Amino acid sequence: MKVDLTPGYILHHRAYRETSLLLDVFSQDHGRVSLIAKGVRNKKRSQQGQFQLYQPLLLSWLVGYGELHTVNASEVMGPRYLLKENSTLCGLYLNELLVRLLPLNEAEPDIFNAYQLALAGLQAEQDNEIVLRLFEKRLLTQLGYGLILEYEAISGDKITEHQQYYYQPDLGLLPWQQGLSHATISGRSLQHLFNEAGFDQQSLQEIK
Repeated sequence: MKVDLTPGYILHHRAYRETSLLLDVFSQDHGRVSLIAKGVRNKKRSQQGQFQLYQPLLLSWLVGYGELHTVNASEVMGPRYLLKENSTLCGLYLNELLVRLLPLNEAEPDIFNAYQLALAGLQAEQDNEIVLRLFEKRLLTQLGYGLILEYEAISGDKITEHQQYYYQPDLGLLPWQQGLSHATISGRSLQHLFNEAGFDQQSLQEIK
């Protein structure tokens, strides 16, 4: 079986033997996949430059019997996202989240789109904290771990701007009461996260 020219990004790569690369790839149509690119480090052939982080690619591969598949074609799909200074560390953090949290061979098109939006935001030098928090929110939501940010867990009352809340892992968001030692977050910051807008330094610090 062969997969033809699916969009994807390299999340991680490392040298394998003398001329090959092992690639951890996030693809639009097949999710996270493990690939081997044979011979690409050969000086006579060198395609190694294609397989850079944040470079949009079209990838084809032959499906193997196990989890490792073999690249048989690759094309650059567009300009590479150029991340500067702290944004480079943020990009590595995005990749690490995907490597650790995504299973192999399960398509996640919404997460793929969220990843591209995050890279575009980092390249445009938007506030890195906002870019990361929104990506984390979208990632957790698509993986089935999203928080209900609009209502209290037990009463079902709507989150209000001036109330303080805390998160109970087995329940959700609950109103904070005097005497509790839990870390708190304001309703205002929760509303910012729910609406994905209106962030300021206080809300960014609280939702971190």
